[in-house]
Amino acid sequence: MSEISERINSSINIASLIGETVKLKPASQGYVGLCPFHHEDTPSFHVYTDTNSYYCFGCHKGGNIFTYLMERDNINFSEALHILADRAGISLSDNHPDHKHTDREILKLAQDFFTEYLMKSNIGLNYLLKRSVMKSDIQKFRLGYAPDSWDALTLYLRKHGLNDKTIVDAGLAVQSKTGIYDRFRGRIIFPIHDITGRITAFGGRLIAGDGAKYINSPESEIYRKRKNLYLLDIARNAISEKKRSILCEGYMDAIRLHKSGFPESVASLGTSLTAEQAELLSRYADTCYICYDSDTAGQNAAIRGMYILQSHGLDVRVISLPEGKDPDEYLLSHSPEEFEDLITHAKPLILAHIASMRSRLEDISTRKSAVRELLSSLETLSAGEVSEYKSQICDATRLLPSELDKILVSEKPLSYEFTPEPEAKISDETLECGLCALMLKEEKLRLKIPPEEVMKIISISELKDLALSILNEDVSTLSEIWLETGDIEKFSKIECGENLIRQMKGLTDEEKFMRVYHALKRASIERRIKAINALPFSERNYHELNVLYLEREKYNR
Repeated sequence: MSEISERINSSINIASLIGETVKLKPASQGYVGLCPFHHEDTPSFHVYTDTNSYYCFGCHKGGNIFTYLMERDNINFSEALHILADRAGISLSDNHPDHKHTDREILKLAQDFFTEYLMKSNIGLNYLLKRSVMKSDIQKFRLGYAPDSWDALTLYLRKHGLNDKTIVDAGLAVQSKTGIYDRFRGRIIFPIHDITGRITAFGGRLIAGDGAKYINSPESEIYRKRKNLYLLDIARNAISEKKRSILCEGYMDAIRLHKSGFPESVASLGTSLTAEQAELLSRYADTCYICYDSDTAGQNAAIRGMYILQSHGLDVRVISLPEGKDPDEYLLSHSPEEFEDLITHAKPLILAHIASMRSRLEDISTRKSAVRELLSSLETLSAGEVSEYKSQICDATRLLPSELDKILVSEKPLSYEFTPEPEAKISDETLECGLCALMLKEEKLRLKIPPEEVMKIISISELKDLALSILNEDVSTLSEIWLETGDIEKFSKIECGENLIRQMKGLTDEEKFMRVYHALKRASIERRIKAINALPFSERNYHELNVLYLEREKYNR
C-alpha cells in the first residue's frame, strides 16, 4: 500500500489540489493563502511544492495530499485514497486479476451507455425537459436513459468483451431460462455514487407502460443501500458549510432541491433510515432536516427511522409540506424563499411525531396503542432530549409528569449518553480505540494518566503500539508517518475510537476520557481476577484478590 500511496502522491501536485478551494499566491518556497481550517485575516497557510506538503503557522495543521483531503472533507484515509487514486488515474483494484474489468469499470461502461443514449433519445430527454431538468442538470447529476429494449445494454457490454455471467453479476441483467435480459428498460437512470464519487449502482424511473415505478441495482459487495445516500458525494461540502443536511426520499426530490439552491440535500434511496446513514450525515453536520412526501405511506414507520438518526447524534427536524406535495412538486410551484421558510418552521422530531399522531391520540379507541408507540420511540433518546418536551408529551398522552417518568424509567433508562456498564456491550477493543483517539486529540489527556498505567489497561498488542506512538512521538507528524509507511490499520483504529467518542453526547473531552479510562480499568481488573481464579487453590494470591475486589468496587461506583 505504501508503494501505491507514493505513486498517487507523486502524480498529484498539492498546489493544484489545494488551489481548487484556497486562493494561493506565489511565495519564496511555494505558495501561501488563508488557512481553510481556521479563520484568519493574514495568510499563514503555506504550500510547499518541493515536498508536496502544507503547513499552517496559525493552527499548526500540516501534512500531505492525503491528510489535506481527510481534514478538508471530513473523510477517512481509505476514502481519501480512492478519491486521489481516481484523480491520478491509478487503479487500486487487485481483486479481479483474471478479469478484464472490475465491477466499477463495468458500471462505468453502463453509465456511459445510459448517458449517451439519453442525449439521442427524444423519449428520455423530453421527459426530463418537461420536468424542468435541463441539459446542464443532466450533465451535473450524470443522468441517463435505458432504452425500452430487452438487450440493448447487454449487446453493448458484450462488444466490450464481457460475458453474460459477468453482466448478470454486476446487476445489469437478469438471468432467465432462455438467456439474459437488461434489468433497466424504458427508464430514466440515476447513477448512485459512494461518498468518494465512485459509481456503485443505478436507480431507474419508469416513464411509460406497466411495471414498478422505481427499481434499483441489487445489493452487492460495492453497494449496500443502508450505507449510501444519493448525492452525498456532491452534497457533503455544502452540508459542512451550511451546518445542516436535508434528507428527502426520491432522486428527483434531491435533484430539485439542489437546483433550487439547497445543495446540502440527499435522498435515502427508498430504504428505512439506518445507523450507517446517520453516521455518514453526522460526519458533516449535527442537524438534519427531513423532507418526506406529505402523503408518504407508513408515516409512522418513517418517523421510527428518524429516531434512529436522532439516537445516533443528529438533531432531527421535520419539514411539513402542504398535503399531497413532495419536495419536487412543491419547488416547481414555490420559491426557494418559501421553502426556506418551511425549514425555519420545521418541528423537532418529538413534536413532529406527536403532531402526526394527533388523531390517534385523541381517539379513545386508539389512544392506548398510540401512547405505547410514542413512549417506545422516546426510549431511544437521551433524558435531556425528552425532558425538553416533557410538557407537550404529557399533554399529548394525558399523563402526569411523574407518571411519564415512572413509565419511561421502568421500561428502560432514558440515557443515550455513554455509560461504560457491562450491559452496554462495548468491546474492550472499541474502548481502547476510544482512549487512543482521545489521547491523540488533546495533549492534556495524554498527561492525564501515567504511560505505564495506559499500557496496563490496554490489552491488545496493536493498540499498545498505537498508544506508545501517541505518547512518545510528535503527534503532529504521526499521520504523515502512517501514510508514508502505508499503516492504514492505525487510521482504522483511530476512526473506530472517534465513532465511539461521537456517541458520548453532553460530555467534555476530559469527562469522556475518564469514563473510557474507568471502563478499561475495570476490564483490566476483571481480567486479572479471572486469571488468578483460574489457578489451583494452592497457587492463588488471596491478598492480591482481596485488593482487586476492593479496587473493582471503586470503579463500579
